[in-house]
Amino acid sequence: MRIERGVSLTPFTSLRVGGPADYFLIAREASEMVAALSWARGEGIEVRIIGGGSNLLVADAGIPGLVIKAATSTTEVHACAGVPVLRASAGATLATVARRLAKQGLGGLEWAATVPGTVGGAAVNNAGAFGGDTAACLLRLRCVDADGQVLELGPAELGYAYRTSVLKGRQLGDLGVIEVDLRLQPSTPEQAQRAVSTFHAQRLRAQPRIKSAGSVFANPAGTYAGKLIDEAGLKGTRQGGAQISEQHANFIVNPGGATARDVYALMRCAQQRVWDQAGVWLEPEIELMGRWSAAERQALRRPDQDGSPRA
Repeated sequence: MRIERGVSLTPFTSLRVGGPADYFLIAREASEMVAALSWARGEGIEVRIIGGGSNLLVADAGIPGLVIKAATSTTEVHACAGVPVLRASAGATLATVARRLAKQGLGGLEWAATVPGTVGGAAVNNAGAFGGDTAACLLRLRCVDADGQVLELGPAELGYAYRTSVLKGRQLGDLGVIEVDLRLQPSTPEQAQRAVSTFHAQRLRAQPRIKSAGSVFANPAGTYAGKLIDEAGLKGTRQGGAQISEQHANFIVNPGGATARDVYALMRCAQQRVWDQAGVWLEPEIELMGRWSAAERQALRRPDQDGSPRA
């Protein structure tokens, strides 16, 4: 196990912004995850675990404590009561796995073939697209703690909701996801790959290919965040090196030179403009991580009924 100090997290986030982690480890084996968790507990420092970094906004000032990047990537398919089941390590790339399964004639994850990030990250965040999500196909996941004890959790324990679970934001303490079981569906290579191709084409038409963190805000009930931001006249708005995408307003992109502060400023701009014009508060889907102030985090939350920000 090799824990490094002061490693920039910019290369490890899809937005390519963010400062350094005080301590950093790429865990390529479950044993390294356990050793790192144990070390951090002994040192009395907090731990954050990341996958593909596709839904994170890491502060320019970095992250205190230890950041572990889950990088195990093994996969296997086995039958359970006649149903094909994928068992994947947390660090496996979700889109790559979904496309490979489609070629083998295994369906159920076609929606994931364009979703960035890792299998572990998808399980924590309930990633989804095109009407599918992780909650609908997850059978169980396995987490490990600093003592090497494995905890197995099913959908009920994970408390899945739209783009979240009880694991998001460390509600179950310092646990590292190591393995995920996902239910698949029998299909054919032609059928599964046709669905993947359809979703891929839809994504190319609707979503930017410039560096981003995916959807910035969750869709409010009965409408779409991108539609509200577009109607507020914010498509193409720039702040420093960041921009609200001209293609899809619920994406903030980094054409080059963006900072986390730039992205945050655009998030606040979009929230306030939509609130003023439509009376709808946009809830962030992106997770702020690292040295953001309490006031900055609070400002992203829904205002009181009188319209003033909560203290």
